[in-house]
Amino acid sequence: MDDLFLLSEAQMRRIEPFFPLSHGIPLMLPGLRYAWIGMNTEHPKLQDIRVRKAIQRAIDVDTILEAAYSGITPKGHGIVPPGLPGARSSSGYSYDVEEARALIQEAGAEGLELAFMTLNKADRMAAATIAQANLAEIGIVLDIKPLEGGPFWSQGLESEGDDWKDLQIWMMRYGGSPDPYDMFQWFVRSQVGVWNWERWSSDEFEELYEAGLRETDQSKRAEIYTRMQEIIEDTDAYVWVGHDPSPFLYRNTIDPWITPSGNLYFPGFSWA
Repeated sequence: MDDLFLLSEAQMRRIEPFFPLSHGIPLMLPGLRYAWIGMNTEHPKLQDIRVRKAIQRAIDVDTILEAAYSGITPKGHGIVPPGLPGARSSSGYSYDVEEARALIQEAGAEGLELAFMTLNKADRMAAATIAQANLAEIGIVLDIKPLEGGPFWSQGLESEGDDWKDLQIWMMRYGGSPDPYDMFQWFVRSQVGVWNWERWSSDEFEELYEAGLRETDQSKRAEIYTRMQEIIEDTDAYVWVGHDPSPFLYRNTIDPWITPSGNLYFPGFSWA
């Protein structure tokens, strides 16, 4: 039960009228989603790694998780969700405003203005507003630009025009399957200009990606995927946010029918 995240008492009270808790147990499990704040390593304003390091260290993720996700989202330390090979319990950087301010001064980037692109959703806007306040403390001006789904998801795609050339910083969330290879496929070299919006590549990363696909020993796979996340993090183009939980509500008086693929076959459901 250590990996389960129970709904809070307040949340239980809110759903009680619609789902009697005596008939089932509401649970929240760590999901297969992973959220981060990304930076375009090729953009002139962000090519200096000191600027990216400063941003990485200036954003207070704990406050984001509390304010935007009600404190129920597990903190992220990479792209592998909890429970999968390679999931990390810590990051290679920490929230440190003084270090961030010193890096910005060293880079001569005081007063830097950046456009922060995000989906126009409550949680993303809350996260963006906190990041805006955090970066103001180190002399960076963040202009939040909320977008609807179509414009947001096309902005980093070279096939959709030239918007990618001015893409600077954004809030992103992907999801995957219950195997870590699925998370990493979007960050390989061939995805630059597609879904690798941070636009970096690494020979070591490419070799490890192929090795992870061939390896069957789970402990060795964990080592591979841990190292791959270190490579991603060392670009300093990522601020790990969290892994949105997946809520499940069920009645213990119903026997479900689940196909081998994981789909629910409702005609087969029956009362226990």
